[in-house]
Amino acid sequence: MRLTEYPVQGQTVTIHVVETEEDLPAFQEFIYQEQGLLAHDCETTGLNWWDASAGTFHARLWQFGTADESYVIPVEKGLVFQDAARWALRTARRLIAHNGTYDLHVAEECLGIPMEELAPKSWDTKLIAHLVDPRAVKEQGPGLKLEELTRHYICKEIADAVKGSMTVIAAELGVKKADVWPVIPLQHYGFNLYAGMDPILAYRLFKILMPKIPARSRQRGLVPWEHRLAHICAKIERTGYLLDSKYAKEQSEALGREQERWEAVARLHGVENVNSNAQVIKALTEQGAVLTKKTKKGNLSVDDAVLTSIGGPLVEAIIGAKRANKWRATWFDRALAGQDQDGRVHAAINSCQAKSARMTITGAVPAQTLPAGDSYVRHCFLAEPGHVTVSSDYGNMELRVLAAFSGDRRMIGAFQRGLDLHQITADAAGVPRKAGKGTNFVATFGGGWKAIVEQYGVPEVEAKKAVKAFWQTYPGVKRFSDRLQREARRTGYIYTGTGRRIPVDPKRIWAALNYFIQSTSRDITARALIELDRAGYTQYVRVPVHDELVFSFPAEQAEELAAKTARIMEITLKGLLIPVDSEIGGQSWGSVLDLEASKH
Repeated sequence: MRLTEYPVQGQTVTIHVVETEEDLPAFQEFIYQEQGLLAHDCETTGLNWWDASAGTFHARLWQFGTADESYVIPVEKGLVFQDAARWALRTARRLIAHNGTYDLHVAEECLGIPMEELAPKSWDTKLIAHLVDPRAVKEQGPGLKLEELTRHYICKEIADAVKGSMTVIAAELGVKKADVWPVIPLQHYGFNLYAGMDPILAYRLFKILMPKIPARSRQRGLVPWEHRLAHICAKIERTGYLLDSKYAKEQSEALGREQERWEAVARLHGVENVNSNAQVIKALTEQGAVLTKKTKKGNLSVDDAVLTSIGGPLVEAIIGAKRANKWRATWFDRALAGQDQDGRVHAAINSCQAKSARMTITGAVPAQTLPAGDSYVRHCFLAEPGHVTVSSDYGNMELRVLAAFSGDRRMIGAFQRGLDLHQITADAAGVPRKAGKGTNFVATFGGGWKAIVEQYGVPEVEAKKAVKAFWQTYPGVKRFSDRLQREARRTGYIYTGTGRRIPVDPKRIWAALNYFIQSTSRDITARALIELDRAGYTQYVRVPVHDELVFSFPAEQAEELAAKTARIMEITLKGLLIPVDSEIGGQSWGSVLDLEASKH
């Protein structure tokens, strides 16, 4: 057994690095003594937990600890050590982990412990930190990463010296940080210090953060709510999405050919490498273009805005080549590279991320960044054999949330009578419906007439008239927005309809309404996932995307299941129904959009 002592907040913590089987009895005694509440973490060969069964992923270390002591178990060394870690996870009555969803996946794939066994007794300090203060570091908040939270709540020096050490170790070993995890020697001092400190820091964060959760958030049950939701999203990740690899390969190859065509055009105009700013600037200058925009570093800029303003065959070729390369790499090649041995891809669903708690979905199924209303990429993703894709989404969720919580009689009445709210706004201003629609959405999220002009292509005069008419037509919304702004000015934050506390930047007080609507809408989708899970439908969910859930249903039951799940998803807020519309497509996700397009 190797021992490492390290100072933390004026105390000395001890890390026990287990080396041989003879060291395990001491570890077991530690677990027996601390089983009421234990923090844990694992170090692995990468992030692709779904490849464990294929032999290309495995856990290397598993760590357990309290505020002042931890044990590092070398599970990579074999079954005896894996059994010890497995026994510890099962023996602990309550577990703490940071970003615990990942550890649930690894425990299931590498130790054979179903996540359903560990999730009910697990606390996640990332979720707890979000309830305390959801702001990212760039928003002058503490952030949500373990290193960031350590720096903010525990000790800046430890964050830099320990949590930041892997960058130094990677350089020491001559590899990139992303590639260091499978190659760093198991006995490396820095590796074991880094690993052994993780549970200690997570345990301390738990003790620091739990008392800081706002009373209103506790009373509304947001702590168990967020943990339940994270587990449900982990189950969706585990199921994965069947990939049409043939279609993905065809599109990747087609985009590769398109990229080559555009690059050939660029070469005719003197640009050998479209990604070389120096070459692009030289060629454009020789063609007579006057470049004035500068980057933050003071260099001439040739970003998309600059290129679009110049135009011409060379610019068209540069933009075309970059676009083809980006689409190919981001959508099709990433999906193909992320397949498991069963031909599935697994989304990375961050169940509680933005300041508003909106989910982010990344990885091989980048659902939130796919082209809106376009089936092109979505055709990659398939329902199960014999199944069809069903897309269920809320109708005008944000505007209905606004109507319900503002109590505006005209807006509520329009929804209750099935009237066209966008036309009502347009008529009040004497402008086309397009301007009314843009105003309803932009004003709801705190934007002004400039945003309507930019996002909806509405003339400035119409946009200004529409914004003025919006606030006059819906006085209840104006009163509600003003109340939120007063609350934000007085306290520095607002509470949402579900009791979530959101800090509001004093320089952006107007965003209070935006945060309230977005966050409350997110929680409606979260509620739907929880209720669907309670009813046994999570097995059919493939991905949540803002106010939409995508399902894979058996074809012969699709109509019935779509109706049942829509009823579960629907919610009535303060007497106003937020309905759900379901569209039944073919096997691919893209077929749903094709069907919708054929109706218009």
